Amino acid sequence: MRGPDYFRDAADLAGALGSAHAIRVRCNGRDDQYWRQYMSDMLSYEAPNRGNLRSSLVAQFNEAYQDTTRDYLKCDNRAVEAEARFAREGQEIAERMAMHYFPKKPN
Repeated sequence: MRGPDYFRDAADLAGALGSAHAIRVRCNGRDDQYWRQYMSDMLSYEAPNRGNLRSSLVAQFNEAYQDTTRDYLKCDNRAVEAEARFAREGQEIAERMAMHYFPKKPN
């Protein structure tokens, strides 16, 4: 069942991925699509069809990407540390979503 918490978590995850992607591109160039691939995978699972959810997640990813691009103008230690922080945040959100929305069934 998808409720308000799910939509908040999904949007937060898309934002973390967009922010991490911005720094990865800043540091490694446009050919590095590591975090964008995670976003693509998320969309294929969470919002495979066109609609409001998919559009909202893409918008959140893109907004976070733009904001982070403005905040990190060069690839330095601060940027590398921020990418790691965004990755940790994204992992925490993804794990929370997996446990809450896809709990393991007892054997």
